[in-house]
Amino acid sequence: MSSPSSGKDAKICNYEPIDFDSLGLEWRHEENERKDPRSVRMAAECKRRLTRATQNCIDSIRKRKEKEDNNTNNNNNKSGGGTLGLILSGGVDTCAILEAATDLGIVFDAAITVVIGDTSPDELYSKYAAHKHGLTERHHVVKMTPEDLVGVHLPRTIKTLAVWDGMTIRNSLVISAAFQKAEKLGLTDVLVGDGADELFGGYSFTWGDAGDPAGWKDKRDKMCEKWTFATDDLAASFGLVAHAPYEDQEEMVGWALSETQRIDCIADDRCEIQLLLGEPYAVHTTGKVLLREAFRTGSSWRRKDPIEKGSGATVIGHDEYWGDVLPDGEFATATAALETEEGIFVGTKENLVNFRIYVDSFGGIVHPTRKRLPEGGGGCTGCGFELAYPGAMFCHICGAYPCRPLPPGGTGASG
Repeated sequence: MSSPSSGKDAKICNYEPIDFDSLGLEWRHEENERKDPRSVRMAAECKRRLTRATQNCIDSIRKRKEKEDNNTNNNNNKSGGGTLGLILSGGVDTCAILEAATDLGIVFDAAITVVIGDTSPDELYSKYAAHKHGLTERHHVVKMTPEDLVGVHLPRTIKTLAVWDGMTIRNSLVISAAFQKAEKLGLTDVLVGDGADELFGGYSFTWGDAGDPAGWKDKRDKMCEKWTFATDDLAASFGLVAHAPYEDQEEMVGWALSETQRIDCIADDRCEIQLLLGEPYAVHTTGKVLLREAFRTGSSWRRKDPIEKGSGATVIGHDEYWGDVLPDGEFATATAALETEEGIFVGTKENLVNFRIYVDSFGGIVHPTRKRLPEGGGGCTGCGFELAYPGAMFCHICGAYPCRPLPPGGTGASG
């Protein structure tokens, strides 16, 4: 589906285009890609499936819009052209989606990247991806200071997600900034890269031991059975619908869980990986090798960075950032009181700021859907709220890990 432009902001570039062709950028596709029959076959299958999953997202959007058109008889209809966007971090996952979309002839009306401060690896990678796919004039780079990001989006994000966990909120602030821009551009639907890290071993803490492939698969499968993403709730809060090709149960999830093994996803100390576009490569262990081999992009052999690091928002998680807002003495007194009086454990200044906003938003230490349980009642050991599911080791509300007592010899690997 080629999405016609609405004309609004269609030919506006908010940054000076870069002549990437003159930079002499070096890639490592040939050096890193495996040539054995299984790897070649699996990469080809991954490419085919992600392309179909991307098409499925577009078909779903089209069907919904056709239904909306029929229901409104085209009166005051807001579901016309110019409404399809891509949240483009410049990472492996979203660049693969962009490559698949290009193969399908899908034209995004806008690609959106959020850059916080001056240390964002995402900025150059996303600009290169936009350049490669002729999207520069429709690529919107939202530049904010950490202070602006917090001031504009922190209360709303905490209220929307009903959590105060620092890691979740940090990453979600960046997504909120992207969705706010999408709303301002008049978009209704955005494609996102959720799910690839979980399916294909993107997170370093999941890599495990090369000698225990069965253990890796078991841990990966359990993670994907229980995965949750904040994206849908954040998108809805801005009147958007988010679509994640990697979450396509038939094309991606079912296939990945049944067919892919550790050897397909993790390369141990073999691949040359790049930290910043244009900088030297170095050999690292890396995940998502299957996806990296399936789509040759400028980000194929980029290091995996979480949203907060890629965007530049990591500074918000440092106690030093909150020093003026929350002096050390106040932090120590407040956290001690919370532990003694409420049974709430807060380990960082960021979490305390988030917790206070949470309490203001919800009128107390309450949650819209979960009960607080008495000590020893099976709730999170950090906040007392019910856990997301039996056996969970991570609390999505406060961020505690482990969030329940470990059995003798336990590692918490299932959570």
